[in-house]
Amino acid sequence: MKRFIPLFLISLALSLPAQAQTPCVPEKGAAPEKCRIAAGDAATITPSQKITTFQAQVKSDIRKGLTDAQKQAFLNRMHDYFDFSTMAEAALFGEWEKLTIEQRAQFSLAFTAMLQRNYLRKLYSHAEYLASITGEKLKEDKAQVATRLVKSAKGSTSVDVTYRMQKTRQGWRIYDVLTDEVSLIRNYRSTFADLIKSKGFSGLMDHLKKQAAGPLP
Repeated sequence: MKRFIPLFLISLALSLPAQAQTPCVPEKGAAPEKCRIAAGDAATITPSQKITTFQAQVKSDIRKGLTDAQKQAFLNRMHDYFDFSTMAEAALFGEWEKLTIEQRAQFSLAFTAMLQRNYLRKLYSHAEYLASITGEKLKEDKAQVATRLVKSAKGSTSVDVTYRMQKTRQGWRIYDVLTDEVSLIRNYRSTFADLIKSKGFSGLMDHLKKQAAGPLP
């Protein structure tokens, strides 16, 4: 039996932290792929610090009465914290290999726009939640940061959220979010697989475009 997370919890899970990034700079005379992280970024920022700093930015940037320009600026900054390319590929799993390069690009853009809007749409109601980091596991270029969300009202139940992260040339990036051990990406993967099976890739794209259409929430 498939287990799905309410969109409210998915969005809430995504509303936790990271750190503004400085550009990745190649070493003098080195090939572009031999890239070092500028001082103060991935060389010193831990996954937990990435998560913590992002939460602070959310509290600072998200408020009622934002202009469309302010909303878009925040969505643009999400690229500093989430590896949307990896998330898009993982959400399609085996179907990804069947797509052309052009289709992959189209899907990645539509998937990112949909995910960002779903995230922004729910942020305004999250002020009453308090978040704390409960643990970090680090192995080479992969990490998991465990957090707990608790509603500020006394006696509220808690929600455990784990961020799966990987180290890129630009620093640590989130590529999956687990809410009470249920994966965000696996949920999308199940939904997308059903859409492709019933309506094909074009049907999936229509679904994503509809989700990302209209004014920013």
